[in-house]
Amino acid sequence: MERLNRYRQIAQSIIDDYAKYKPSYGDVELLVISQLDNYLLISVGWNGDRRVHSTILHLRIVAEKFWLERDETEEGITQDLLALGVPKEDIVLAFHHPEDRKLSEFAIA
Repeated sequence: MERLNRYRQIAQSIIDDYAKYKPSYGDVELLVISQLDNYLLISVGWNGDRRVHSTILHLRIVAEKFWLERDETEEGITQDLLALGVPKEDIVLAFHHPEDRKLSEFAIA
């Protein structure tokens, strides 16, 4: 339970940090949604006459592991997780097919 609580704090901290950045285009707002061990950062608004609505980051915690469902950040949050002491075996690159995950240094599931 201690690890789960630590991972929840890490996830919230990462998503809050990324939410502080202002998009460099349009009238776009970044929204943080955190519920049931799902942490999302979405962009909503307008860029000229085009609607903006996209998921930038979706991180979830499943069985005390981080599952990266979507990561559209410039550097990738994997490095953030590693820098905060999360071991590779607790990070699942869920945006990769399960067969392809076997080729990485990270957890398969």
